[in-house]
Amino acid sequence: MSTLLFWNCRGARKREAALYLKEVVREQDVCFVGLLETKMTHIGRKEIDYLIGNNWDFFHVPVVGLSGGMVVLWDKRIVSFVVKNTSSQVILEDLLIPSMGMWKIATVYGSRCCNEREELWRQLEDGLKEPIPAIIGGDFNCILSKEEKRGCKRFLFSKGPREMKQFMSKSDFHDVRSIGPKYTWCNNKEGTSQIWERLDRCLLNSIALQRIPTAMTRHLARVASDHSPIAIKLDGKIQVKGIISNLKILGGLIQ
Repeated sequence: MSTLLFWNCRGARKREAALYLKEVVREQDVCFVGLLETKMTHIGRKEIDYLIGNNWDFFHVPVVGLSGGMVVLWDKRIVSFVVKNTSSQVILEDLLIPSMGMWKIATVYGSRCCNEREELWRQLEDGLKEPIPAIIGGDFNCILSKEEKRGCKRFLFSKGPREMKQFMSKSDFHDVRSIGPKYTWCNNKEGTSQIWERLDRCLLNSIALQRIPTAMTRHLARVASDHSPIAIKLDGKIQVKGIISNLKILGGLIQ
């Protein structure tokens, strides 16, 4: 079990969210979960047992106002976990997987305001400097190209996506291929008002890509939320096209 899962669940108290989370954890062999927009000011052992089971430990960042809140959960039978730094937009963690060593994991719930996301990029840059494999996953509330959006106003390469690209380039983080639905979020409206976007993703640094050149994120079905959970298996065997794509990224880094 070495799959990481990130999901904007839009409320962790929902019965359907707990049922779906348990199903995904079982089917995808998940050892770590980052839940976003939990909308909870407090979460205790009883709620965690109901949500995912009593073999899981957790760390919670409470909601601020009416939205937000994050909780990270890890299967304590399989992995060890230490929280290093937190804010309303990110939880930075050290995740030790016995068969794979230490990994830096950042669980992200980016602000809808691009000015506030400036602080997120600074926190990630400062917290992910060590030369060890690192993965950033979650809901960035930002898209990077017109291909990541369908419906409503056309995409503009404005301040938000420009600063995210700058962070990725400066800090050596790279997008990887995905399988499943192209977009991870829908506003659930109909007709010309409907919008689809890829707000959720995983970014890997080059050390992580060297460890797992087959890395690919899997976009799962949208159930109990308007966001898809996204999963990344750290030791999975993925299609050849995914391997070639990531090797090209590495090749570009080496040249």
